[in-house]
Amino acid sequence: MHQVEVNPLDFLILVVDDAQANVVLLSHILEKEGFRVEKCYDGDEALEKIKQNTPDLILLDIMMPNMSGIEVGEELRRSEYEYIPIIFLSSSNDSVDKVQAFESGGVDFLNKPFDKDELLIRVRNHLMLKILREESEQQLKTLKEREHELSEANQKKYKLMRMLSHDIKNPISGIMGLVSILLEDDTLDAAEKTEMLELIKISSDKLLSLVKDLLDREVIENQFDSIELKNENIVAVVQQVIKANRSKAALKKIKILYESYESEIVLRIDKEKIQNIFNTLLANAIKFSASKSEVKVTIEESENAFVLIKVIDKGIGIPNAMLPNFVVSSQREEQDNPHGVLGVGLGLEEVRAYVEAHSGKIWVNSQDNEGTTFFIELPLRN
Repeated sequence: MHQVEVNPLDFLILVVDDAQANVVLLSHILEKEGFRVEKCYDGDEALEKIKQNTPDLILLDIMMPNMSGIEVGEELRRSEYEYIPIIFLSSSNDSVDKVQAFESGGVDFLNKPFDKDELLIRVRNHLMLKILREESEQQLKTLKEREHELSEANQKKYKLMRMLSHDIKNPISGIMGLVSILLEDDTLDAAEKTEMLELIKISSDKLLSLVKDLLDREVIENQFDSIELKNENIVAVVQQVIKANRSKAALKKIKILYESYESEIVLRIDKEKIQNIFNTLLANAIKFSASKSEVKVTIEESENAFVLIKVIDKGIGIPNAMLPNFVVSSQREEQDNPHGVLGVGLGLEEVRAYVEAHSGKIWVNSQDNEGTTFFIELPLRN
């Protein structure tokens, strides 16, 4: 056990006794040692003072009118203040008083008249025990938190191993099998070899996509240790991002247009992460837009208690080569989800994670050589 130092200035002691002379004497002894002291003269007053300014230790007389010290102790034991150490004081040496004192929650007992040095030693000892108990409780809390984190990490590891054994193991097995055939079978004609090579490429692309998705998600989850939501004017936040991107747009002679009927829409957001979202979307819009074209940002309140923000460009659309890692847009899946499915690529996995962390939604419509529109819905009350 490490040595615990009791600094009197850190502790408040409540002295409760119906005899004013005893209160003055106890207060003088404790204050001379540097302790902070509260004084009261009956049980009812003591209970009120404890609620107003919770002490670290109580010196409590047993024999008081109206409400005895034993009754005060029993009341505290049934309340949220049961952890406060109580040293009972009594002029009686009756063993019954001592038993009742400990049964009502007391940690110690002193007879009057008491020895000053003995009183201070007992006060310091019980304050030291209080410190050790609080440290132990904090350590236990920390251990439980770490146990919970370890449990979550193990679950995450289990899910990862399942994915590795299925989603990643399967394409690797297929690739290895096809490569073995190509190396060992001399009877294959050119068409068969080409077909096998195409299958290897498809499996490799799928494997690369899975690994990239896994790594991106791991990075993003680590960035979400804390998301600080504050009341912010989303209109002003988006305008700041637009202003920051105008110089980049000017290099391609692209105009950034802005449209909103509201000058202020207050949302509970993490300003830095929302800025990251629109910086990424505007940068992509500028990148994939032709010179001398336009990028437009609109903000409006929708009827379903959301704010709808659009980032619209008239560029080349999303390149076909990026579609597998970016958005599912086949006709069949568009019918299932008319908004499309946002995926990995162009920094958009991070964007999607940030939007979802704000209980929002994001989707995209894109047409080759016609342009792309991103839609973001954020709740008015998060």
